[in-house]
Amino acid sequence: MDDNAADRDLIRAFRAGEAGALSGLIEKYRGPVFAYLLRLCRDRTAAEDLFQEVFLKVVRNLSSYRERDRFSAWIFTLARNAVMDRFRSVSRRREDSLDAAAGDGRPLGDALPSPEPGPEAALEKAEESGAIQAAFERLSPEQREVFVLRHYSGLSFREIAGISGVPIGTVLARMSRALARMRRELGDRAENGGAGEAAPGGGPDNRPQKAGPAA
Repeated sequence: MDDNAADRDLIRAFRAGEAGALSGLIEKYRGPVFAYLLRLCRDRTAAEDLFQEVFLKVVRNLSSYRERDRFSAWIFTLARNAVMDRFRSVSRRREDSLDAAAGDGRPLGDALPSPEPGPEAALEKAEESGAIQAAFERLSPEQREVFVLRHYSGLSFREIAGISGVPIGTVLARMSRALARMRRELGDRAENGGAGEAAPGGGPDNRPQKAGPAA
């Protein structure tokens, strides 16, 4: 049984009143969805909040899920929408706060210290200290989104295009530029294979064999 068929069986069981089926879906997608949210938010607390929000939306909107669509594409669409809503909200709040003035008359934004990252799990700290994470941070937001979706979701590029709302050619171009930038930043390390594969390959409809950490 393929993954999509297994997902459909769990959804049908949940709709029929089997509460345990929802736990099965949550356990299956907990890691990939949370990793996606954390990579884009870069804030563990925010990612945890969004994770809860996404799965509440799953419960509330399962009736609107169309079984001809892959469930993984549907849930990552919910996750992306949640991230985009948060970004818009944070942006509005930041614009409001930066309109205020600091005590010395400068715009408040100029007076703010550079933000320091909060404490993360040991693995995340190891990633952030490495060359791969540094290269990832230099990607544009659009390139990061495609890279992370491809790497964590197991979706095809065509499905990622549907989630992102852009043509598949745009998605392929962003991924190509992201990989080129990563290789350029990593230099000899990437050429010698020391950094491993930056992301799974494949054509527009080929899915990665395995979704996993970016480092």
